[in-house]
Amino acid sequence: MSWTYEGDLTNRRDRIRFLVGDTDTNDQLLQDGEVDYYLTEYSNDYLCAATLCDAIAAKFSRLADTNNAGLSVSASQRAQAYRVRAVELRRQAATNASIWVGGRSESDKETAEEDTSRTQPAFKRGMFDSGGD
Repeated sequence: MSWTYEGDLTNRRDRIRFLVGDTDTNDQLLQDGEVDYYLTEYSNDYLCAATLCDAIAAKFSRLADTNNAGLSVSASQRAQAYRVRAVELRRQAATNASIWVGGRSESDKETAEEDTSRTQPAFKRGMFDSGGD
């Protein structure tokens, strides 16, 4: 498998690696194929990065903390840091969400009503009005 990071934030894979913190060639956390898979699953970069942080946390969770002759490696702290990062990224995804509002103009409304492939609303204004006044 391969690992690449060029620091080009216009490149989606690099942008995800940047958000996750997987930018050190000497400490590669995710293979390109793993990142690429989730790029196809998520259109939102923050949610994609959050899911990858969960995967990294899971990877570190299965490793034991070790201490050999004063050299200590704390996999549990790294796992917790990635869990926290995943929460932060999901929060960013929620604040960066955009809302789409349809029917803002008469022509938009008419176009939507005339589109036979569009799912029509279950309720409409005046649907219970009686025809005889």
